[in-house]
Amino acid sequence: MRNQNNNNCDLATGRSNVKGKIVNHKANKLVTSLAQWVTRRSTVKKLSFVLAAIALVAGTLCVTGFGTRYYRLGGAWVGGHPGFTWSAIQAPMDPLGQTCCDRPIVKFYDAQFAGLLAAFGADSLSDAIGEAHMISPDTARWTLISYAQATPHLPGDLLQNMAIVMFSGTWKFTSDNTVVLNYTVNVYLPSADADGDGFPDAGAQPVLTIPGVVDNAKRVPIL
Repeated sequence: MRNQNNNNCDLATGRSNVKGKIVNHKANKLVTSLAQWVTRRSTVKKLSFVLAAIALVAGTLCVTGFGTRYYRLGGAWVGGHPGFTWSAIQAPMDPLGQTCCDRPIVKFYDAQFAGLLAAFGADSLSDAIGEAHMISPDTARWTLISYAQATPHLPGDLLQNMAIVMFSGTWKFTSDNTVVLNYTVNVYLPSADADGDGFPDAGAQPVLTIPGVVDNAKRVPIL
């Protein structure tokens, strides 16, 4: 009887040891898997960081070039030509300054430009708005839209758009702080905007085109 009891105890102890080994094996396997997962995740993070850094350097080289000077859009500018003066703020739309939104405001115009507005029944020009993007290391292409307007003078009068004025051309850097603009002005009647979205409809023809306008502009300096 005693031998049988001893055999039963030995059998139970053996089963317990086997279960313990199985549990330990599973635990070790789980720890190993977790360690591998953490290592892989850390590696992926490091790889992502390295790839992002490479992309940033590559993007910078695309702008700075290998010895070529690439200019950046942005900043505050004042420009124009005799009889016409404007100021503008350019807000970059990408980290490298290759695109921007532009908000010029006319500050002064002479009698000749006033006569042009009057020919359309207007007495003022709205602020313009548009975008520009670099097409070469030193030159950007841009388009602006504004409206020739009739100002209300009496109670009950409404502000009226008498014409749609589109400006389009190039912005060429001659230094970090100076540029030359060459552009064309196209004027459309309000009827050219049949769908009322503020733009001339596709296929609409301007009633007046003024090509070959040249402005010079300077960046506003920090004194």
